[in-house]
Amino acid sequence: MNNISDIQKKIVEDIQKYGWHVIKVLEDEAAPAFGYSIGLFKTFTHPEILIVGLNLNLIHEIINDIGKDVKSGKIYTSLAFYPHLTGGFECYFTQVKQEFYEQYVGQALWYYDNNSFPLLQCIYPTTKGTYPWEKDSAAGIKDIQPILGEIKLN
Repeated sequence: MNNISDIQKKIVEDIQKYGWHVIKVLEDEAAPAFGYSIGLFKTFTHPEILIVGLNLNLIHEIINDIGKDVKSGKIYTSLAFYPHLTGGFECYFTQVKQEFYEQYVGQALWYYDNNSFPLLQCIYPTTKGTYPWEKDSAAGIKDIQPILGEIKLN
């Protein structure tokens, strides 16, 4: 662990202490703000979590809530809805395609030293209850919350 940055030292320390770390990435001209976990897979053999397009503090809170659920034994799976993660709304989880890992989860790639860890995107609805894949979703929602995996609804 020589020659690692202060951020990387903090990642390692948090994973050892709590079981995971949350990375928050500011919005820029190329992409909306997003956050993701590192350590859920190593500590609990559970997929890491990615959330795109919400307020960074809310992203951090939701990922920590998911981490606490995972620590207590809950398992989140791809292609499923889960209630009560964001103000009573159901969130949908999808397996992120590995082609997006480099763009979104660079520190996780560093930590695991490869891209062989699973990553779930938590997709949330608008305040009106519509999801980015729905015809009547708000204009621009797909830019704010791009879908990085498959959507299969029953």
